[in-house]
Amino acid sequence: MSKELEYTNSNIQEKALLASLDSHLIVAISDAVGRIIYQNENFTKILNVPRNSTIGQANHLLNALIQSKTVFWEIWKAILAGETWRGILFHKSDNGKSHWLDTTIEPVKNEEGQVIKYITVGSDITNYYCNNTSKNSIQCQEKRLIENFTDDVLYINKYGKIINTSKSAINNSYNSIIGLYIYDFVNPVNHDYIKNQVEKVFTKGKVCKYQSMGLSEKGNQVFFISKLKPVFNLDNEIIYATIKSKKLKNSAKATSQLKAIETKYSNIFQSINVGILVVANSVGNIIEWNKGAELAFGYSSSEIIGEPLTVLISKNQVDTGVKELLKAKDKLDNDTYGDNIEMLGLRKNGEEFPVEFAMSNWQNGKEKFYCAFMLDISKRKKLEEKLKKTTKDLELFLYRSAHDLKAPLTSAEGLLHLLKEEKLNNRTTLLVNMLDETLEKGRLLLDDLAFASIISEKRRDITMIDFDEKINKALVALNGIKNFDNIKFEVAINQRADFYFNQELIDSIVQNLIHNTVCFAKPETNNIIPTTCIQINVSDTHAFITVSDNGLGIHEDHIDKVFDLYFKASTVHTEGTGLGLYIVKRIAEDFNGSVRVTSKLNEGTTFEVQLPNLKEGNVNND
Repeated sequence: MSKELEYTNSNIQEKALLASLDSHLIVAISDAVGRIIYQNENFTKILNVPRNSTIGQANHLLNALIQSKTVFWEIWKAILAGETWRGILFHKSDNGKSHWLDTTIEPVKNEEGQVIKYITVGSDITNYYCNNTSKNSIQCQEKRLIENFTDDVLYINKYGKIINTSKSAINNSYNSIIGLYIYDFVNPVNHDYIKNQVEKVFTKGKVCKYQSMGLSEKGNQVFFISKLKPVFNLDNEIIYATIKSKKLKNSAKATSQLKAIETKYSNIFQSINVGILVVANSVGNIIEWNKGAELAFGYSSSEIIGEPLTVLISKNQVDTGVKELLKAKDKLDNDTYGDNIEMLGLRKNGEEFPVEFAMSNWQNGKEKFYCAFMLDISKRKKLEEKLKKTTKDLELFLYRSAHDLKAPLTSAEGLLHLLKEEKLNNRTTLLVNMLDETLEKGRLLLDDLAFASIISEKRRDITMIDFDEKINKALVALNGIKNFDNIKFEVAINQRADFYFNQELIDSIVQNLIHNTVCFAKPETNNIIPTTCIQINVSDTHAFITVSDNGLGIHEDHIDKVFDLYFKASTVHTEGTGLGLYIVKRIAEDFNGSVRVTSKLNEGTTFEVQLPNLKEGNVNND
């Protein structure tokens, strides 16, 4: 077999393997700040949401197991350190179905070692965690624990899976217990703690004991002491472990032991100084925070515990801050995840600083608790301001340069006009006309550059837009360009509300999109009539502009480049400057809108632009 054939077969096998993994695993990719940029179909099925509806949002799975504080802290500690995290996540979808996912979160780093994205890969192990049968009383962690679990010795593998029992006391429950996990019989809050104990037994080969909490058949809390013991083969390798559990009859002793565990995890929580963690109760009073919060805000634990969250918010933003917090709280109470919140924090010394945070919650009995994971974004804000200033300086330089360069071009055009009045031979006339066309292209380029440099300034001049007028104006303006007379234009405008935007920017968007369809139209034949369809729908909040054609289309290699500065898919079919579509995208993005292109080669192209309605009260002049 040749190397080329071997490579082809290997490539086919690799694609088949990736397709198989994608069909069996739950996969999501997040950017460096945690927003989802890709998820497969299994991910959306687990969340019970439409495909692509979570793009741009935070990963909901990481909010699911906040009932276990230690898991939440471990995940974020690993993420902030750029390390891999592995463990079990729990998710309850909107339809009430519960899932347990064996999950790995892997950071992807660039050549400089900076994390640029995170890949979350999960496997649904719900069938192992929750295997209900009608004959026995084994049920999910959310329900009950079989009473005779403590009466027998269980044999488990390194994953906590029950592979055998001594069968002496379980009797008819034997068949339904084999294949389950020991985590099926304890409260989810203890899962990670027990998992660590199991890992210690299999990695270090030592006996260990741990305490846990479960539920009796009557739904009451039951406390257990369990003993894990490794079993070795003749080569001194651990082949499995035995586990024996017993109920604690002395509830006072159990309470004391659980308090000790709580104290341990509280100490761990308080020692985390990477990031700011603040925990509040249901009425908004701070009950816990870590070293990172103490360093950021300047309060000691004794000073801040029991105080309302509002003491950490800038006095100028208390009202809006409280509204945002209540909105986030309502979303969490309804099992939905909100966007990150950005506001000004207030230090003990009165200094204000910008923070960005995400909120999570969990419930202990009837009491709900809320955790805010914050980041001090002062450096990021300073960098943003510096970039804004640099951008404005560059725009001003570009505008002035384009304006200054137009003066000599105008003079040259005037001299050419005088030269045309002289008696010239045919060759000189041809050269003069070519020079005239070149100067015209240069003038158009400078006009586009000057216009692109002042787009952000146009937000200061907002008036009502009449789209019928705008389309007619654009068609008149473009009437003289090549191929225009061969195009059939179909226009449909549905303007149900008054729309406010900048007049010049709307003119630019419409003219550039229509000009693009004319430049890349197919020649008219018996079977093809070059057609440009313009559809505009206007609501109280947005305008949707769609311009499509049946022209040459765009090659798939170029589809991601059409909005780049000076990019031209072809120098044969266009008379433009390479700035038109760049300007369209700049306008849309500068005003928090969007633009999207779809195309098929030799079939046509569609551009969709969404713009916000800048009615009074919504205009941002910053």
